[in-house]
Amino acid sequence: MAKKITLPAEQYQQLSAFIIKWFDDNHELTLGQFEADFFLDELVKKMAPILYNQGLDDAITVAQQNMLTLEELLDLEKIIP
Repeated sequence: MAKKITLPAEQYQQLSAFIIKWFDDNHELTLGQFEADFFLDELVKKMAPILYNQGLDDAITVAQQNMLTLEELLDLEKIIP
């Protein structure tokens, strides 16, 4: 079972307020706190695993590039008598 992603309370409140303002400004749609929180929960549930996996893939790529650089440096040291 996947672990539920939770945001720190302050960030959660900021994002919820952003959603309320964004819908009002861009779609002239007034959302209440409950609706904004529900929408945010659904976004986090769907997007968090995708964003997490992308971040993990990026970190693995950087680590692999660093290992190649390290291997190249070690190979150079072997050549020098």
